[in-house]
Amino acid sequence: MEQELQVTVEGAAFPPETRVILARVREAVSSPTSAELSLVCDEEIDEDAALGQPALITIDAGNAGVRRFHLIVTGIELDARTVAERRRYNVELDHELCFLKHRADVRMFQEKSVKDIVTSVLEAAGVEASHFEFRLESDPPKRTYCVQYRETDFAFISRLLEHEGISYFIKDDEPKALVTFTDMQSAFSPIESESAVAVARGHGDGIDELVFESRAYPSTVTLADYNWTMPSVGLTAPAELEGSPTGDLFEFPGGHKTPDEGSKLAQIRSQAQLSAATVGRGSSNVVTLSSGSWFELEGARRPELAAKYLLTRVEHRVDGLQYKNTFECSPHNRRYRPPVVTPKPRVAGLHTAVVTGPSGAEIHTEEMGQMKALFFWDRVGQPDDKSSCWMRLAQLPIDGSMALARTGWEMAVAYHNGDPDRPVGVARLYNAEKTSPYAYPAAKSAMAFQTASSPGGGKINEISMEDSAGKMGFSLTASKDYIEQTSNNKTETISANEVLSVGTDREVQIGASETISIGGNESFTVSAEEELNVKATRTKVVGGSETVTVSGNIQMVVEGADTETTGGSHTTLAALGVEKTSSSSQSLTVGGSMLSVAGLGVTFAVAGAKSETIGGAKIVASGQAVAETVIGALATTVGGVLVQAAPGNRVASTKGSTAVNVGGAALANGAKKVMLKGKKVSINVGGMVNLLGGGGIINMTPGSVAFVGLVTVNASGSVTISGNPNLVG
Repeated sequence: MEQELQVTVEGAAFPPETRVILARVREAVSSPTSAELSLVCDEEIDEDAALGQPALITIDAGNAGVRRFHLIVTGIELDARTVAERRRYNVELDHELCFLKHRADVRMFQEKSVKDIVTSVLEAAGVEASHFEFRLESDPPKRTYCVQYRETDFAFISRLLEHEGISYFIKDDEPKALVTFTDMQSAFSPIESESAVAVARGHGDGIDELVFESRAYPSTVTLADYNWTMPSVGLTAPAELEGSPTGDLFEFPGGHKTPDEGSKLAQIRSQAQLSAATVGRGSSNVVTLSSGSWFELEGARRPELAAKYLLTRVEHRVDGLQYKNTFECSPHNRRYRPPVVTPKPRVAGLHTAVVTGPSGAEIHTEEMGQMKALFFWDRVGQPDDKSSCWMRLAQLPIDGSMALARTGWEMAVAYHNGDPDRPVGVARLYNAEKTSPYAYPAAKSAMAFQTASSPGGGKINEISMEDSAGKMGFSLTASKDYIEQTSNNKTETISANEVLSVGTDREVQIGASETISIGGNESFTVSAEEELNVKATRTKVVGGSETVTVSGNIQMVVEGADTETTGGSHTTLAALGVEKTSSSSQSLTVGGSMLSVAGLGVTFAVAGAKSETIGGAKIVASGQAVAETVIGALATTVGGVLVQAAPGNRVASTKGSTAVNVGGAALANGAKKVMLKGKKVSINVGGMVNLLGGGGIINMTPGSVAFVGLVTVNASGSVTISGNPNLVG
């Protein structure tokens, strides 16, 4: 039965004598309350001043109940029609949540749960903390990174709440309306009057019409996603719904990071499907019906309908003094979840952002080489290490490719599946402040990979290529160390010249053999010392002449045998001394002449036998003494003249025999003494022999032997002088 009642509107925008002649109020779960009023008054209403003013609408049905709605004027118009010469206005009113529809932004939230984010958005919009509450089974998980992207505040919080399965309803109580965000069925209370509502019979009070609609729903809801921090973990999460054969509802990405999160979200999606599977639609004159409350149906002709029902939508209509409402409801024994109807925005194309880090840091990263960046749409963030979440950097599709972004760089940022919560740095972009290190268009044919030293810059590592025809080149620059490693063979081919310049030391280690072939000349200059260490055999072949010039001493130590063969002349020039030591035997063969000149002394020490065969003359000149010590036998054969001259002593000492065979003349000159010492000393000279010491002279010719001055001949046995027996002395 339609009943009489009183409807009023109060607020600073309306004169006291204002009368409501027509009213329509809509309330729903997960939707702000709104109202449309037609009213009349004697005084004129300041329309501009009325906008944004709070108003209280009261529907008073006496003993049947009272409903109050705290709303705000959002629209007003003066109706051309009048009522009994009174002004008529049409007014639109909405709950304060509707103002979120007039606020849009692009901003981010880090390490906050949906509860935290919704609270921040509401408080930033001016909604007082006392105007809303949360009644949740447990706090939603914190989101590492959550972006409101080109959407209203209302759309933003709506999609977050829908994703988590959180609904809200509004209950009006003096002096405010309270919004309750909940995911619990127990948060829904019975209607304010008797919770039991009867089916109206005839013109009685109660529900005069109620129709239930059953809808098809999927048999399975499956969510899938991918988490790059654990790529081998499957994130496919199914949730089965009983009683439906229609198939699988698959959603990717599901928006979860772990299997547990996926299972929970899949369950929430399945509950949302079941919430919409059975919908009751009806009408009544029970003014206390309100969304977010439940009632118990009585008097239904079908006993199975006698149950509790959650009111999800109620529309109140008052025309004059007549009241009626229409409503929607769902079985209260099914857990209510809001439908997922608010789409998540997708990012089309790329964004750009500036790489950030702590103050003074040129490179800011973590164990996975990620970066942080400040987006140009971010009006709150600062260029520091909290500007964004960590975001991965796209690399070249090869193993080991890793290039980290530097703070201050402008980077192009893409998004996984267009999801604003999942940014990925993909490329660096130059701008007017951070320019390329190359001058364009002059360097248009150059391609390079360059990095700067950090911190401070100033030095670079670079691989560059020049592709200009006729000037093509490849350049590699290492500002400090350069390491090159080849696990197998390496081939280098240089068609023209090569220049190698080493500023300090150079070390070459070759595990096996080395072969160097030079088609032309070789010039080898060592400004300081040179050391050559050959562990095994060394063979040196010179096709033409060889000249060795030593400004200081020359010392040669041979641990084994020493064999030296020269097809032509053999010349040794030393500005200082010449010293040669052999741990074993030594053999020297010279096809031509041999010349040894030393500014200081000449010393030869051989642990074994020593053999010299000179095809031509042999000349040894020393600035000091000439000493020759041979542990074994000493054999010297000179095809031409033998000359040995030293301002000091000339000593040849052997523990074996000493044999000197000279095809021509022989001259041994020592300023102090000339000594030939051995077990057996043999001198065979084809021409004249002169041994000149500091105290005496031995002169031998084919015709005579002469001793001049002090000459000592010592032998443990006999002394034999073969040839002309005439002795002069």
